[in-house]
Amino acid sequence: MKDLILLNCEQGSEEWRNARLGIPTASQFNRIVTSTGKPSGQSQGYLAELLAEHATHIAQDSYKSADMERGNELEDQARARYELTTGNDVVEVGGVYLDEHRTVMASPDGLIPALKRGLEIKCPLMKTHIQYCWAGTLPTAYVLQVQGNMWVSGYKTWDFVSFCPEYTPQPILIVTVQRDEKLIKIMDQSIRAFSKTLEAHKAALEAA
Repeated sequence: MKDLILLNCEQGSEEWRNARLGIPTASQFNRIVTSTGKPSGQSQGYLAELLAEHATHIAQDSYKSADMERGNELEDQARARYELTTGNDVVEVGGVYLDEHRTVMASPDGLIPALKRGLEIKCPLMKTHIQYCWAGTLPTAYVLQVQGNMWVSGYKTWDFVSFCPEYTPQPILIVTVQRDEKLIKIMDQSIRAFSKTLEAHKAALEAA
């Protein structure tokens, strides 16, 4: 198990936002490669977006929807409920870098070092949460983010959490996800190649 290269700051802080500028992050890995392992049609647009961030030092997509705001407001409550339900002690970090180059990063919603496990928290509207509970599996929309967190951290398991306090029959859903080594191998190749191309564009921009 590799040693984690951590960004020690509060998520959402100015330091955290600046650290993410111009580099691929796990929440956007699906814009590089799909959950089936195929190249994403969004990769060129994402490449241009990250290069623009590097050039301007300004986030190109800072919009927050009402659903995103809800998630931010409920995340601490969800994390506390997870700890109470599982007995796992969660450590909060700003981020985890893939390697010493610090050109790829993930921002887990928590780490459980004793178990070598991480945490991905979503706080959807009730109608979505109910569907997640019925399915009882990791939603396809978050496969790349969860597997990407495991790729970056080197951890072998990740808990996906859906939390909706308004849905009293089952306010929290916890799905433990195992590493998909086949997908992670594809991600390692695809995202490293994407990052290498991005860094070359940055160097050309700075040399101009």
